[in-house]
Amino acid sequence: MGDRLVFLLAEMNHGHTSLVKGHVKDGESEIMTAYREIKEETNLEVVIDNDFRQIISYPPYKSNPDIIKDVIFFLATPVKGRMKQQKEEVDALIWCSYKKAQKMLTHEGDRGVLNKARDYLINKPRIKYSEEDLMRLVIPSKIYLKSYLETRVHEEKTGDDFVNAFVPDVLKKIEDARHGKNLPYGWVSCTYLWLVKGEEFIGETSIRHDLTDGLLRFGGHIGYRIRHEKRRRGYGTKMLRLTLDYIREIFGFKQVLITCDDDNLGSIRIIESNGGVLQDKITNFIGNDEKITRRYWVAVK
Repeated sequence: MGDRLVFLLAEMNHGHTSLVKGHVKDGESEIMTAYREIKEETNLEVVIDNDFRQIISYPPYKSNPDIIKDVIFFLATPVKGRMKQQKEEVDALIWCSYKKAQKMLTHEGDRGVLNKARDYLINKPRIKYSEEDLMRLVIPSKIYLKSYLETRVHEEKTGDDFVNAFVPDVLKKIEDARHGKNLPYGWVSCTYLWLVKGEEFIGETSIRHDLTDGLLRFGGHIGYRIRHEKRRRGYGTKMLRLTLDYIREIFGFKQVLITCDDDNLGSIRIIESNGGVLQDKITNFIGNDEKITRRYWVAVK
């Protein structure tokens, strides 16, 4: 909105006016929920400033005041998209000034968050975002499935070897893996996340919830892959950084093990750029091949 500071409010079907909010879905981090709900309720592609994080708590049920609900707020800047409200929940979306927003908001808690957001923005230099800044991690879903399945064939006709790309009912398999269901013998629960921009699939990261003796030697906590035509653009480094953020919030690990082949210069750079400290190099036998494996520990800060 140019140099003017304006805020987006939602007039909800239930008769109140609020900031855009939503509910966490299975497997989501706070940031994932915020991105998804903003897209669903407004149709806008945004960049979230997670340096601004505010929580309000209140009892949502008068009949049971012991139940407390926490609502977490972030600041988001629109970058792309034509605004369109989610009609099932929202009657109207309104851009308005700080003063007007304070008058329109129904709940005192929202007004307090808006006040802190205004103060934060006034004292922070404006950042101009591009579409590259829209990349983020998501829980795999139908929105990105078509783009994901395109990785089965690329320009060199060899495919990208994403672990689930040829599996029937991909999304069900990924959900089962997260919950430890229907796993092959010896496998551990694993959370798969996709790096996306808009509806385009860019890469996949997998987070093993536990380490077997085999994973201690080869595989570690995290595996990752960028689709063929998107490599050598720094996306792997960003995806691993976002994965570490997710692990900190969802799993609470203090450090994670990441391995790679000794001659994989790209992975070495990605791991070391994210603070990886080389523990050692060991010999592994993968099929009939003998490989030297680097084992790194990365602090989850």
